[in-house]
Amino acid sequence: MDRATQATIRRGKLEIDYEVSLTELTLTQDLRALIGSLPGAERSEWLGRYGQVTGPLNAKGFLVSCEGQPVILSVRHFDLVVEEHPRYTFHLEGALPERGRLLIHDTNYASSEGTSRLAVRARDGVEIDGDDLPEDVEQIPIRPVWQLGDEEERRTRQVEIAFRSSGSGAVNAAPRDTPGQFRDARNIDEALSSTPPNGEATPGELGGTAQLSRLLDRRSRVSWIVLVLIAAGLGAIHSIQPGHGKTLVSAIALRPEANWYQPALLGLVTTLAHTGSVLLIAAILWWTGASRVAALHQGLTRVAGFAVAAGGFWRIGRCLGGWNEHPGEDKFRPADLSLGSVVSLGIAGGLVPCWDAVGLVVLSAALGRLAVGVLLVIAFGVGMAAVLVGVGLLAAWLKSAILSSRARSWESQLGLASGLILAALGLVLFVG
Repeated sequence: MDRATQATIRRGKLEIDYEVSLTELTLTQDLRALIGSLPGAERSEWLGRYGQVTGPLNAKGFLVSCEGQPVILSVRHFDLVVEEHPRYTFHLEGALPERGRLLIHDTNYASSEGTSRLAVRARDGVEIDGDDLPEDVEQIPIRPVWQLGDEEERRTRQVEIAFRSSGSGAVNAAPRDTPGQFRDARNIDEALSSTPPNGEATPGELGGTAQLSRLLDRRSRVSWIVLVLIAAGLGAIHSIQPGHGKTLVSAIALRPEANWYQPALLGLVTTLAHTGSVLLIAAILWWTGASRVAALHQGLTRVAGFAVAAGGFWRIGRCLGGWNEHPGEDKFRPADLSLGSVVSLGIAGGLVPCWDAVGLVVLSAALGRLAVGVLLVIAFGVGMAAVLVGVGLLAAWLKSAILSSRARSWESQLGLASGLILAALGLVLFVG
């Protein structure tokens, strides 16, 4: 979850624009904890309800005081824009005296593990002292809170400044809006729209897995066959993007003793493990109501990294020690890569789930459309499998072409390269 807080001090008034961007997994679990599930609700209603419910809670979560006296904040309205993830901007305000010492402390989302920024500016003839950071929140660098020191992290949520009104600055009265109104996104359907009115998706709209949950909107009037095809396309795009699936399959294909079908089998196993982990973790999160998944993600990544790196170092040791060679011959034993090794690596490679797909299953369950969500995840996996299997077959063909060109000395180098790739990939996952 990411947040950006822009506080504006005007004559007699404090305005806070509180921007919160969060995944739909976090959103759904938080709303379930607050009001329970809404079976059969439209996705637009679900996201709109979140803003209506959490707006007043966010206002209460700001501990604001002036000269020791509490300043009560109210919600004027909130805006919603859906990009990669839903982004809410809650517009809060409270009354202030002409001068004083102001303390602003944001206690919302205490367990947030994303980014956080806070800036204070003065308008309408007001002057402020006591803060060295830029007055515009957009000028503050975006850094994850775990990269900040204790004092820096505290400053992203809390600030204390002195303010005073000077001269007779003009007061710009902000329009009073109905609580819960959308301003930037005037219509929530417009903010959530992922397909044109004719129901045809354009290529630019399929650029990331975050588009998966948009397929749950009934108003798109797209047939389920088209939805499945779109989900499969998103899975293919997901496998093309940077990740360890293609690298793992390619590394296995480089093994001189690997049969042509083994890289393809690895791609299938990796996809099955990936899809299975999505469904299993989504079920656990739905059952427990948890939404903070950073620790779980890190743990799964390290387990997968350890397994892959172990296989890589084992391979390097055999190559360097000469254990793979027959006495007096310069070729590798064909049985060195067993079916069990392929399955084990595939499980390790697919262990870390796509969290957007996990969020899709959780959201579909909350909307009473669990069957649709599971079907879309399976279609997503089919698209991913098609690419990984294709990559495996292509890599196996390239390796065969190299080894059939009389340059048999390449054989041992390819075996060593396979181990190095696996070891490096595993270390990156384990350490990173």
